[in-house]
Amino acid sequence: MKKSPFIGYYDYWVALTYLSILSAVLGVYFAFDGNIKAAIICMMFSGLFDTFDGRVASLKERDNIQLSFGIQIDGMADLISFGVLPATILYSLGQDGGSFGINNALIPAIYVLATFIRLAYFTATETASENTQEERAYFQGLPTTSVALLIPIVYSICYVLQAPMFMAFSVMLAVISVLFVLRVKIPKPRMKMQIALCLIGLGVLIVMQILGGLL
Repeated sequence: MKKSPFIGYYDYWVALTYLSILSAVLGVYFAFDGNIKAAIICMMFSGLFDTFDGRVASLKERDNIQLSFGIQIDGMADLISFGVLPATILYSLGQDGGSFGINNALIPAIYVLATFIRLAYFTATETASENTQEERAYFQGLPTTSVALLIPIVYSICYVLQAPMFMAFSVMLAVISVLFVLRVKIPKPRMKMQIALCLIGLGVLIVMQILGGLL
């Protein structure tokens, strides 16, 4: 097989992961620009791509290098999409609310660290293939993708109740940081549950648009 002139892989089985990264980076831009809702919507799209990227990748017969590459980029994409982006959203909310300095950066920093530890552990165990079939049926701790649904829900609730978003997001990300690394079993959703969660996300997106208008 002729080698590509570029390093990496550019087939359909990595497309959703790449789209997740692009959406997350765009979300970071929106967050720094103060457009919180657009940043959250980008994160929701990253969550959608991440939900199905593994199923798409499984359609391709891959060698060991390709399998390892898929595991590595999935963890890196999740770190940006569900680690850096939520932390950037919280930091931006703090700037808008007049909270500056170390207090504004501490929880986002802890949150990114917890996300990094979780994803590094997942990548290491998957690469070493130490998980049993039973263990693969469960998440250890809260999956990072869950924030793609939790954050929009909290955002919508805060918007309706006119609650301070910076405080709500600070508490939420602090709690999630613990849940990311807490050794607790959470069943992995099957296809029907994944579709149901996507439909819930669509409903939340519609609510966000109704409440806040167009971007």
